Amino acid sequence: MRFIKLILLIFLIALFLVFVVQNAVIVEISFFNYKGYTPLFVLVLFSVFFGFLFAFLYFMPREWSLRRIVGDLKEGVERLNRGFFLKAEQSFQGNPFTETFACFGAYEREDINKLLNFSSPLCALMLLKLHYIEEAKEKFERIIEQEPENLLALKGLRDINFLKGNLKDAVELQERVLKNCEKWDRENQKKILAELLASLYITSKDGDHAEKAFDVYRTPLTYSARILAYADSGKERDAIKLFERSFEDGLHNQILMILIEEEALLTKLMDIIERRRDQINTIVLALVYLRLGLFSKVKPLLESLPGYYRTLAVSSSSHREEDRMCAKILEESLKAWECVCGTRYKEYTPMCANCLRWNKIELKL
Repeated sequence: MRFIKLILLIFLIALFLVFVVQNAVIVEISFFNYKGYTPLFVLVLFSVFFGFLFAFLYFMPREWSLRRIVGDLKEGVERLNRGFFLKAEQSFQGNPFTETFACFGAYEREDINKLLNFSSPLCALMLLKLHYIEEAKEKFERIIEQEPENLLALKGLRDINFLKGNLKDAVELQERVLKNCEKWDRENQKKILAELLASLYITSKDGDHAEKAFDVYRTPLTYSARILAYADSGKERDAIKLFERSFEDGLHNQILMILIEEEALLTKLMDIIERRRDQINTIVLALVYLRLGLFSKVKPLLESLPGYYRTLAVSSSSHREEDRMCAKILEESLKAWECVCGTRYKEYTPMCANCLRWNKIELKL
Protein backbone atom coordinates (compact mmCIF):
# COMPACT_ATOMS: atom_id res chain seq x y z
CA MET A 1 0.00 0.00 0.00
CA ARG A 2 2.83 2.41 0.86
CA PHE A 3 4.55 1.60 -2.43
CA ILE A 4 1.37 2.48 -4.35
CA LYS A 5 1.10 5.78 -2.47
CA LEU A 6 4.75 6.58 -3.28
CA ILE A 7 4.22 5.87 -6.98
CA LEU A 8 1.10 8.06 -6.94
CA LEU A 9 3.02 10.91 -5.27
CA ILE A 10 5.85 10.73 -7.81
CA PHE A 11 3.29 10.74 -10.62
CA LEU A 12 1.58 13.87 -9.23
CA ILE A 13 4.94 15.67 -8.82
CA ALA A 14 5.83 14.81 -12.41
CA LEU A 15 2.52 16.19 -13.63
CA PHE A 16 3.13 19.38 -11.64
CA LEU A 17 6.62 19.85 -13.16
CA VAL A 18 5.23 19.35 -16.65
CA PHE A 19 2.57 21.96 -15.89
CA VAL A 20 5.25 24.42 -14.66
CA VAL A 21 7.44 23.94 -17.76
CA GLN A 22 4.53 24.36 -20.15
CA ASN A 23 3.14 27.43 -18.35
CA ALA A 24 6.29 29.38 -17.50
CA VAL A 25 5.34 32.26 -19.78
CA ILE A 26 5.13 35.67 -18.05
CA VAL A 27 1.71 37.34 -18.07
CA GLU A 28 0.54 40.79 -17.02
CA ILE A 29 -2.01 41.08 -14.22
CA SER A 30 -3.92 44.13 -12.99
CA PHE A 31 -6.00 44.75 -9.89
CA PHE A 32 -7.68 48.17 -9.65
CA ASN A 33 -4.72 50.60 -10.37
CA TYR A 34 -1.99 48.07 -9.63
CA LYS A 35 -0.21 46.18 -12.41
CA GLY A 36 2.43 43.51 -12.36
CA TYR A 37 3.88 40.47 -14.06
CA THR A 38 3.96 36.87 -12.93
CA PRO A 39 4.44 33.42 -14.48
CA LEU A 40 1.17 31.88 -15.67
CA PHE A 41 1.58 28.74 -13.51
CA VAL A 42 1.86 30.90 -10.36
CA LEU A 43 -1.37 32.70 -11.25
CA VAL A 44 -3.17 29.39 -11.79
CA LEU A 45 -1.85 27.91 -8.53
CA PHE A 46 -2.93 31.00 -6.56
CA SER A 47 -6.39 30.81 -8.12
CA VAL A 48 -6.72 27.15 -7.15
CA PHE A 49 -5.39 27.87 -3.63
CA PHE A 50 -7.83 30.71 -2.99
CA GLY A 51 -10.68 28.65 -4.42
CA PHE A 52 -9.99 25.88 -1.90
CA LEU A 53 -9.51 28.44 0.88
CA PHE A 54 -12.88 30.11 0.30
CA ALA A 55 -14.63 26.72 0.18
CA PHE A 56 -12.85 25.66 3.37
CA LEU A 57 -13.86 28.82 5.24
CA TYR A 58 -17.45 28.47 4.03
CA PHE A 59 -17.95 24.83 5.02
CA MET A 60 -15.75 24.65 8.14
CA PRO A 61 -18.35 26.03 10.64
CA ARG A 62 -20.91 23.50 9.38
CA GLU A 63 -18.33 20.72 9.61
CA TRP A 64 -17.51 21.65 13.21
CA SER A 65 -21.23 21.54 14.04
CA LEU A 66 -21.65 18.15 12.37
CA ARG A 67 -18.59 16.79 14.15
CA ARG A 68 -20.03 17.86 17.48
CA ILE A 69 -23.39 16.23 16.67
CA VAL A 70 -21.73 13.01 15.53
CA GLY A 71 -19.54 13.02 18.64
CA ASP A 72 -22.56 13.47 20.93
CA LEU A 73 -24.47 10.83 18.98
CA LYS A 74 -21.62 8.33 19.26
CA GLU A 75 -21.20 9.01 22.97
CA GLY A 76 -24.95 8.76 23.59
CA VAL A 77 -25.32 5.47 21.70
CA GLU A 78 -22.40 3.99 23.62
CA ARG A 79 -24.06 5.03 26.90
CA LEU A 80 -27.39 3.53 25.76
CA ASN A 81 -25.67 0.25 24.94
CA ARG A 82 -24.12 0.23 28.41
CA GLY A 83 -27.43 0.99 30.15
CA PHE A 84 -26.62 4.54 31.29
CA PHE A 85 -29.94 6.01 30.19
CA LEU A 86 -29.76 9.36 31.96
CA LYS A 87 -26.21 10.03 30.77
CA ALA A 88 -27.23 9.00 27.26
CA GLU A 89 -30.14 11.42 27.38
CA GLN A 90 -27.76 14.23 28.37
CA SER A 91 -25.61 13.46 25.32
CA PHE A 92 -28.65 13.69 23.06
CA GLN A 93 -30.06 16.94 24.45
CA GLY A 94 -30.09 20.22 22.57
CA ASN A 95 -30.49 18.91 19.04
CA PRO A 96 -33.74 17.89 17.29
CA PHE A 97 -31.76 15.38 15.22
CA THR A 98 -30.78 13.36 18.31
CA GLU A 99 -34.04 13.87 20.21
CA THR A 100 -35.40 10.57 18.93
CA PHE A 101 -32.56 8.72 20.68
CA ALA A 102 -33.23 10.64 23.91
CA CYS A 103 -36.73 9.11 23.91
CA PHE A 104 -35.28 5.68 24.67
CA GLY A 105 -33.64 6.89 27.87
CA ALA A 106 -36.76 8.74 29.01
CA TYR A 107 -38.89 5.68 28.22
CA GLU A 108 -36.69 3.32 30.23
CA ARG A 109 -36.77 5.73 33.16
CA GLU A 110 -40.52 6.32 32.64
CA ASP A 111 -39.89 10.05 32.72
CA ILE A 112 -43.28 11.17 31.45
CA ASN A 113 -42.50 14.88 31.62
CA LYS A 114 -39.52 14.45 29.29
CA LEU A 115 -41.58 12.37 26.86
CA LEU A 116 -44.27 15.05 26.85
CA ASN A 117 -41.73 17.74 26.04
CA PHE A 118 -40.16 15.87 23.12
CA SER A 119 -41.76 16.27 19.69
CA SER A 120 -40.55 13.01 18.12
CA PRO A 121 -43.33 10.58 17.02
CA LEU A 122 -41.41 7.86 18.87
CA CYS A 123 -42.09 9.68 22.13
CA ALA A 124 -45.82 9.48 21.43
CA LEU A 125 -45.46 5.75 20.78
CA MET A 126 -43.59 5.31 24.07
CA LEU A 127 -46.27 7.22 25.95
CA LEU A 128 -48.79 4.79 24.46
CA LYS A 129 -46.69 1.80 25.52
CA LEU A 130 -46.62 3.22 29.04
CA HIS A 131 -50.44 3.45 28.78
CA TYR A 132 -50.68 7.23 28.87
CA ILE A 133 -53.44 7.03 26.29
CA GLU A 134 -54.73 10.60 26.20
CA GLU A 135 -51.26 12.15 26.15
CA ALA A 136 -50.19 9.85 23.30
CA LYS A 137 -53.41 10.57 21.39
CA GLU A 138 -52.82 14.32 21.57
CA LYS A 139 -49.26 13.96 20.28
CA PHE A 140 -50.26 11.62 17.45
CA GLU A 141 -53.01 14.01 16.33
CA ARG A 142 -50.54 16.91 16.17
CA ILE A 143 -48.18 14.78 14.10
CA ILE A 144 -50.97 13.81 11.68
CA GLU A 145 -51.83 17.49 11.18
CA GLN A 146 -48.25 18.18 10.07
CA GLU A 147 -47.64 14.88 8.27
CA PRO A 148 -50.92 13.15 7.28
CA GLU A 149 -49.26 9.92 6.14
CA ASN A 150 -46.93 9.39 9.10
CA LEU A 151 -47.20 5.61 9.61
CA LEU A 152 -46.14 5.70 13.24
CA ALA A 153 -48.87 8.21 14.11
CA LEU A 154 -51.51 6.40 12.03
CA LYS A 155 -50.76 3.11 13.76
CA GLY A 156 -50.75 4.76 17.17
CA LEU A 157 -54.13 6.43 16.63
CA ARG A 158 -55.50 3.15 15.27
CA ASP A 159 -54.46 1.34 18.44
CA ILE A 160 -55.93 4.04 20.68
CA ASN A 161 -59.25 3.98 18.83
CA PHE A 162 -59.38 0.20 19.13
CA LEU A 163 -58.71 0.38 22.87
CA LYS A 164 -61.51 2.92 23.22
CA GLY A 165 -63.91 0.82 21.16
CA ASN A 166 -64.06 3.28 18.25
CA LEU A 167 -63.84 0.50 15.68
CA LYS A 168 -65.09 2.53 12.73
CA ASP A 169 -62.33 5.12 13.19
CA ALA A 170 -59.80 2.33 13.73
CA VAL A 171 -60.81 0.76 10.40
CA GLU A 172 -60.44 4.07 8.54
CA LEU A 173 -56.99 4.62 10.02
CA GLN A 174 -55.95 1.06 9.22
CA GLU A 175 -56.96 1.51 5.59
CA ARG A 176 -54.55 4.45 5.43
CA VAL A 177 -51.86 2.37 7.13
CA LEU A 178 -52.30 -0.42 4.58
CA LYS A 179 -52.10 2.08 1.73
CA ASN A 180 -48.78 3.53 2.93
CA CYS A 181 -47.05 0.62 4.69
CA GLU A 182 -43.87 -1.01 3.40
CA LYS A 183 -43.99 -4.17 1.33
CA TRP A 184 -42.61 -6.43 4.09
CA ASP A 185 -45.43 -5.34 6.43
CA ARG A 186 -48.32 -5.56 4.00
CA GLU A 187 -49.57 -9.06 4.91
CA ASN A 188 -49.61 -8.27 8.61
CA GLN A 189 -51.48 -5.01 8.03
CA LYS A 190 -54.03 -6.79 5.82
CA LYS A 191 -54.66 -9.23 8.65
CA ILE A 192 -55.14 -6.36 11.10
CA LEU A 193 -57.61 -4.66 8.75
CA ALA A 194 -59.55 -7.89 8.31
CA GLU A 195 -59.86 -8.47 12.04
CA LEU A 196 -60.88 -4.87 12.66
CA LEU A 197 -63.62 -5.25 10.05
CA ALA A 198 -64.74 -8.52 11.64
CA SER A 199 -64.84 -6.87 15.07
CA LEU A 200 -66.84 -4.00 13.56
CA TYR A 201 -69.38 -6.48 12.19
CA ILE A 202 -69.84 -8.08 15.61
CA THR A 203 -70.76 -4.68 17.10
CA SER A 204 -72.62 -3.15 14.13
CA LYS A 205 -74.12 -6.24 12.46
CA ASP A 206 -73.44 -4.74 9.02
CA GLY A 207 -72.98 -7.75 6.75
CA ASP A 208 -70.75 -5.83 4.35
CA HIS A 209 -68.07 -5.60 7.03
CA ALA A 210 -68.06 -9.38 7.56
CA GLU A 211 -67.88 -10.05 3.82
CA LYS A 212 -65.05 -7.58 3.29
CA ALA A 213 -63.14 -8.92 6.31
CA PHE A 214 -63.32 -12.48 4.97
CA ASP A 215 -62.17 -11.35 1.52
CA VAL A 216 -59.21 -9.37 2.88
CA TYR A 217 -57.75 -12.14 5.07
CA ARG A 218 -58.84 -15.54 6.42
CA THR A 219 -58.46 -15.79 10.19
CA PRO A 220 -60.54 -17.53 12.88
CA LEU A 221 -62.17 -14.18 13.67
CA THR A 222 -63.03 -13.33 10.05
CA TYR A 223 -64.38 -16.87 9.57
CA SER A 224 -66.50 -16.46 12.72
CA ALA A 225 -67.83 -13.06 11.65
CA ARG A 226 -68.76 -14.41 8.21
CA ILE A 227 -70.50 -17.46 9.69
CA LEU A 228 -72.40 -15.20 12.09
CA ALA A 229 -73.36 -12.87 9.25
CA TYR A 230 -74.77 -15.78 7.24
CA ALA A 231 -76.70 -17.03 10.24
CA ASP A 232 -78.01 -13.56 11.14
CA SER A 233 -79.26 -13.03 7.60
CA GLY A 234 -81.03 -16.40 7.51
CA LYS A 235 -78.48 -18.11 5.25
CA GLU A 236 -77.99 -21.11 7.52
CA ARG A 237 -76.78 -23.45 4.78
CA ASP A 238 -74.03 -21.01 3.82
CA ALA A 239 -73.04 -20.70 7.48
CA ILE A 240 -72.82 -24.50 7.82
CA LYS A 241 -70.82 -24.87 4.59
CA LEU A 242 -68.37 -22.18 5.65
CA PHE A 243 -67.91 -23.75 9.07
CA GLU A 244 -67.19 -27.12 7.46
CA ARG A 245 -64.70 -25.42 5.15
CA SER A 246 -62.82 -24.11 8.20
CA PHE A 247 -61.71 -27.68 8.98
CA GLU A 248 -59.67 -27.66 5.77
CA ASP A 249 -57.82 -24.55 7.00
CA GLY A 250 -57.35 -26.00 10.49
CA LEU A 251 -59.15 -23.09 12.16
CA HIS A 252 -62.19 -24.93 13.53
CA ASN A 253 -61.07 -25.10 17.19
CA GLN A 254 -60.48 -21.35 17.39
CA ILE A 255 -63.76 -20.65 15.59
CA LEU A 256 -65.73 -22.80 18.01
CA MET A 257 -64.16 -20.99 20.95
CA ILE A 258 -64.97 -17.59 19.43
CA LEU A 259 -68.57 -18.70 18.83
CA ILE A 260 -68.92 -20.46 22.20
CA GLU A 261 -71.48 -17.89 23.44
CA GLU A 262 -73.65 -18.29 20.31
CA GLU A 263 -75.75 -21.21 21.52
CA ALA A 264 -78.37 -21.00 18.75
CA LEU A 265 -75.66 -21.03 16.09
CA LEU A 266 -73.78 -23.90 17.76
CA THR A 267 -76.98 -25.92 17.71
CA LYS A 268 -77.26 -25.41 13.95
CA LEU A 269 -73.63 -26.50 13.52
CA MET A 270 -74.04 -29.60 15.69
CA ASP A 271 -74.36 -32.06 12.79
CA ILE A 272 -70.91 -31.10 11.50
CA ILE A 273 -69.49 -31.03 15.03
CA GLU A 274 -70.69 -34.59 15.62
CA ARG A 275 -69.52 -35.81 12.23
CA ARG A 276 -66.05 -34.30 12.66
CA ARG A 277 -65.68 -34.69 16.43
CA ASP A 278 -62.47 -36.66 16.00
CA GLN A 279 -60.85 -33.60 14.42
CA ILE A 280 -61.92 -31.27 17.23
CA ASN A 281 -59.78 -30.68 20.30
CA THR A 282 -61.22 -32.68 23.21
CA ILE A 283 -61.36 -29.66 25.54
CA VAL A 284 -63.08 -27.52 22.90
CA LEU A 285 -65.58 -30.30 22.20
CA ALA A 286 -66.32 -30.67 25.92
CA LEU A 287 -66.82 -26.91 26.34
CA VAL A 288 -69.26 -26.86 23.40
CA TYR A 289 -71.26 -29.73 24.88
CA LEU A 290 -71.32 -28.02 28.30
CA ARG A 291 -72.48 -24.75 26.74
CA LEU A 292 -75.41 -26.58 25.10
CA GLY A 293 -76.19 -28.64 28.21
CA LEU A 294 -75.33 -31.96 26.52
CA PHE A 295 -73.94 -33.53 29.68
CA SER A 296 -74.41 -37.11 28.46
CA LYS A 297 -71.99 -36.38 25.60
CA VAL A 298 -69.41 -34.97 28.01
CA LYS A 299 -69.15 -38.13 30.15
CA PRO A 300 -67.17 -40.19 27.58
CA LEU A 301 -64.63 -37.35 27.40
CA LEU A 302 -63.99 -37.02 31.15
CA GLU A 303 -61.01 -39.39 31.27
CA SER A 304 -59.14 -37.47 28.59
CA LEU A 305 -59.79 -34.03 30.08
CA PRO A 306 -57.15 -32.22 32.22
CA GLY A 307 -58.03 -31.70 35.90
CA TYR A 308 -59.44 -28.16 35.59
CA TYR A 309 -61.77 -29.04 32.72
CA ARG A 310 -62.75 -32.36 34.27
CA THR A 311 -63.76 -30.53 37.45
CA LEU A 312 -65.71 -27.99 35.40
CA ALA A 313 -67.51 -30.76 33.49
CA VAL A 314 -68.38 -32.80 36.57
CA SER A 315 -69.53 -29.75 38.53
CA SER A 316 -71.66 -28.51 35.63
CA SER A 317 -73.50 -31.82 35.29
CA SER A 318 -74.07 -32.21 39.04
CA HIS A 319 -77.53 -31.76 40.58
CA ARG A 320 -76.09 -30.18 43.71
CA GLU A 321 -76.38 -26.41 43.97
CA GLU A 322 -72.89 -26.11 45.47
CA ASP A 323 -71.34 -27.97 42.53
CA ARG A 324 -73.14 -25.80 39.99
CA MET A 325 -71.94 -22.68 41.78
CA CYS A 326 -68.40 -24.09 41.65
CA ALA A 327 -68.82 -24.74 37.92
CA LYS A 328 -69.99 -21.18 37.39
CA ILE A 329 -66.93 -19.81 39.17
CA LEU A 330 -64.63 -22.08 37.15
CA GLU A 331 -66.30 -21.05 33.90
CA GLU A 332 -65.98 -17.34 34.73
CA SER A 333 -62.28 -17.78 35.52
CA LEU A 334 -61.59 -19.63 32.26
CA LYS A 335 -59.29 -17.57 30.02
CA ALA A 336 -58.56 -19.68 26.99
CA TRP A 337 -56.72 -17.03 24.96
CA GLU A 338 -53.14 -16.06 25.70
CA CYS A 339 -50.88 -13.38 24.23
CA VAL A 340 -47.15 -13.95 23.73
CA CYS A 341 -46.60 -11.44 26.56
CA GLY A 342 -48.41 -13.80 28.94
CA THR A 343 -51.67 -11.86 29.30
CA ARG A 344 -54.72 -14.12 29.17
CA TYR A 345 -58.19 -13.25 27.90
CA LYS A 346 -61.63 -14.76 28.33
CA GLU A 347 -62.60 -13.78 24.79
CA TYR A 348 -60.51 -13.42 21.66
CA THR A 349 -59.25 -9.95 20.81
CA PRO A 350 -57.08 -8.96 17.82
CA MET A 351 -54.81 -6.68 19.88
CA CYS A 352 -53.39 -7.27 23.34
CA ALA A 353 -54.30 -4.36 25.64
CA ASN A 354 -51.17 -5.04 27.69
CA CYS A 355 -48.34 -5.14 25.12
CA LEU A 356 -50.31 -3.47 22.26
CA ARG A 357 -49.27 -6.12 19.74
CA TRP A 358 -51.59 -7.41 17.04
CA ASN A 359 -52.20 -11.01 15.96
CA LYS A 360 -50.20 -12.48 18.86
CA ILE A 361 -53.09 -14.02 20.81
CA GLU A 362 -53.56 -17.75 20.48
CA LEU A 363 -55.83 -20.43 21.90
CA LYS A 364 -54.12 -22.00 24.92
CA LEU A 365 -56.19 -24.65 26.71
